Amino acid sequence: MLVNLFTSMRHSHVSPLPGLPGLPWLLCIVLFWLAAMPLAHAQATALEALPAEPLGRWIDVLSETDRPLTPYEAFEQLQGGAFRRSDTAVPKFGIGAHPVWLHLAVDNGWRRAVERLVQIETSWLDDIDLYVVHDGKVITHRLAGDANAAQQHPLSGLGYVFDLALPPGRSDILIRVATPDPMLLPVRLLDAAQLGKLQSQYDFGYGLLYGFLLALIAYNALLFVGLRERSYLDYTLYLSSFVVTNLAYTGHGYVWLWPQQATLQQYAIPLMMVVFGSFGLRFADRFLNLHRHEPKLHRLVSHLARAGLVLILLTILLFRQQDAILFAFVFILLFSITMVWLGIVALRRGEVAARYFLAAALASMAGTATTALAVWFGLPYSAFAFHAAGWGMVAEGVLLALALAYRMRQDQHARLHAEQLARIDPLTGLLNRRAFREHAGAVWSTARRSQRPLAAVMVDIDFFKTINDSHGHAVGDQVLQSVSRLLAGVCRDGDIVGRWGGEEFIIVLPETSAEQATQLAERLRGKIAELKMGAPRNPFSLSASFGIAERNLHKTLDELIHEADEWLYRAKQNGRNRVAVSPLAPATT
Repeated sequence: MLVNLFTSMRHSHVSPLPGLPGLPWLLCIVLFWLAAMPLAHAQATALEALPAEPLGRWIDVLSETDRPLTPYEAFEQLQGGAFRRSDTAVPKFGIGAHPVWLHLAVDNGWRRAVERLVQIETSWLDDIDLYVVHDGKVITHRLAGDANAAQQHPLSGLGYVFDLALPPGRSDILIRVATPDPMLLPVRLLDAAQLGKLQSQYDFGYGLLYGFLLALIAYNALLFVGLRERSYLDYTLYLSSFVVTNLAYTGHGYVWLWPQQATLQQYAIPLMMVVFGSFGLRFADRFLNLHRHEPKLHRLVSHLARAGLVLILLTILLFRQQDAILFAFVFILLFSITMVWLGIVALRRGEVAARYFLAAALASMAGTATTALAVWFGLPYSAFAFHAAGWGMVAEGVLLALALAYRMRQDQHARLHAEQLARIDPLTGLLNRRAFREHAGAVWSTARRSQRPLAAVMVDIDFFKTINDSHGHAVGDQVLQSVSRLLAGVCRDGDIVGRWGGEEFIIVLPETSAEQATQLAERLRGKIAELKMGAPRNPFSLSASFGIAERNLHKTLDELIHEADEWLYRAKQNGRNRVAVSPLAPATT
């Protein structure tokens, strides 16, 4: 261009003005200076001086406004000063931006061509045209993007990588990018060793991320299979949907899961973002028991999840890619806020493991919002911000795993407590009849198998109906409780004490003969007689009758208990407040 300018000036027939014989040459110098200004703005940078980081501050940018430009037209715009230097390391233009041209001027100081690799880390760009201009001519043209399955695809984790041979001297790299997705353009110019190092770093990071999440998915899936607890299934689906979402926007999905499916690649990211949010709301709804404690909130969350899925599918069916992307970003931010809100509501209500859930929701919201805003608008792009959603999910996964484990322990404790209450007489704290039979049955089997002595003692509080009628049922309950504490306190750890019903109690004494059982019964009878019940000004004494049977020819525990009950009846018939026992006999089968 400048050569043509000089030639035209030299052969022009412009006559010098009188008194100004050097005006044509002065005009030539001025025009040369004006023409050189844009090129000075886009001075080439030595290849060795460029860092292995995003090169936004070395890149000039031009947005198309009217019509697509050819590379020659873009080069002319560059020379005319239409390009402006980027002020950030990673240029970012938002959703639905006009196509953008990037320009990077490099200088190869070697005497031979040098191999370099241009990397654009974003994997969701629809159309990329890369040109290398040398000596005013396009010497290289590369096509890429996910809008056409025939074009170059992104590499796993690295995005788009173009191999170039840069000849000696100055080369201008022009890149045109068009996409309705968030236009985020981290551009690097690397040699093979630098790209290999970057690939190793990404492989290590993604390996840790996916390995942890897949292990967590398998763990919760196994818990669901073993326990049939629906929360574990919902959490498994929630984590799985995030993994697919991450695979989609890092380029792994296009390479591993749906290669050559350009349309699916264009809609996979917004679709999976909404699916991920919907599964998260479903998990939160069930985990926090909203249907039971917060029915209005339960309906709101359910409607939000369903509406998200319906709207994203509608935009896909109508092929409204930009609308789908915009809706997905809004939905994922709304989902993050909703999860935190649900955690706060559950914490105020005192829900089990609500603290863990709220901490997990905050970690996930911080990561998801950071990535969404760094990709879309509001936050500057950085590698940390881009991967924040993944590591936020790792933190959330750990906290929600703790929440699920904590809630499972609490549920187990509650279940055990309920089972214990079902086995314990609520008034006396002794075993009820069913629980007594379970415990005594095992002791009976052991004694019968080992031919060891065993005795059963039936206890009845004398004149208990009269006590109730004279002093009231409240005093009667106090009598039952006092006698129960005395029986439990006198008996040994291995003895089994239960409330048989009404004012009757039963004791099974392993390794105990009838004579030893009689001694224990007499001691209990004396202690019961020492109890003073009722009001201090009008106390009354108690007495109890005892029936004892020792295992000998009995075939079942019920037979032994029945005989002890018969001897109790005899004790009551003989005047109460006494111990009646069967004739002693050697224990046999």
